[in-house]
Amino acid sequence: METPNAYLHSFVPVLPLYHLPQSQLVDWTFSCHEKAMSFMGAHDFTKLHELKRFCLGEDQISERYFECGDVSENWSEHNIYKVEEKTPHGKDIAERHAFYDHRAREVFREIYEKESIPEHLIHVTCTGYLSPSPAQNFFSNRPERPEISHAYHMGCYASVPAVRMAEGIVRGRNLEVDVVHTEMCSLHMDPLSYGAEQMVVQSLFADGHIKYRLSQEKKGTSLKLLATHEELVPESGADMTWVPGPYGMTMTLSREVPWKIATKIGPFLGRLAEKAGLSVETLSKEAIFAVHPGGPKIVSGVRDLLRLSEEQVMHSRKVLKARGNMSSATLPHVWKEILDANPENGTKVVAFAFGPGLTIIGAVFEVHA
Repeated sequence: METPNAYLHSFVPVLPLYHLPQSQLVDWTFSCHEKAMSFMGAHDFTKLHELKRFCLGEDQISERYFECGDVSENWSEHNIYKVEEKTPHGKDIAERHAFYDHRAREVFREIYEKESIPEHLIHVTCTGYLSPSPAQNFFSNRPERPEISHAYHMGCYASVPAVRMAEGIVRGRNLEVDVVHTEMCSLHMDPLSYGAEQMVVQSLFADGHIKYRLSQEKKGTSLKLLATHEELVPESGADMTWVPGPYGMTMTLSREVPWKIATKIGPFLGRLAEKAGLSVETLSKEAIFAVHPGGPKIVSGVRDLLRLSEEQVMHSRKVLKARGNMSSATLPHVWKEILDANPENGTKVVAFAFGPGLTIIGAVFEVHA
């Protein structure tokens, strides 16, 4: 019996409520740190401002979108970053998650006011953990309700495992499955946590939401899933972490990440290509590469190591420039960007994503117009 297909299509992004140029957001971030530090007795912020050199500039990210509008210096009026003497860290993780729940439900409402309800839904996030989840809360009082699964806490690489989960449901049960990402990275800054590593994190990540559907039949221009593959990089468990803390999620990000990915990406592509029944040479010369833009060095490193052209990775670069790193929602935005560019029928798309573990995950798609 022929194996059923699984196609990705019907991408629907939802823009967060606010956006600002990168330079303004970086300036506000430092103002927030200054305010918090002042309540701890600090008066000289020279060393703090020396850390600005670690922040990504507007040549790399032009602007970022975010859900929490606490971007003024009216600290007493803020929802999350109410940085005052009694609350120098801002609000605690419980209030940050309450904010996440409310806004995530609004995202679901915005999507499904116009889109049909699927038979099964997979909610993906690493920035908001609640049970019942925002997806369950949103659909609980609606007459039409999908089955709901959750793909949580995998970080930036979660889109491919979510697609892998959806593929099993589509092929095994012939259901239509929506994957919905709601990421609010901006809720997880601690005003009293700073340093070179944190300045990279706080100037890189942004909020983003997107929905797409998988089914056995293509709808419009679609991505047919050919293969997925996943590996862990040995002795890298401490290089990227994402751990709950009292004032939000706390991330560590080692300088070794780009180098460790670089040492593995070539052999990894070979094993991924083999699963797809294709050659590395063909993919390297002809495919579009959707590289999760964990940062500019990640995209450039993959391009150089695999000897790709800038044109092959330009969609990843474009999404990073326009939106920043939206964690798990980023790679689906790159997939949409690729489809919106009207690639030729049969074009292969190689997707790479990276996250805690260190995990390297990939997928190969084929464009069906």
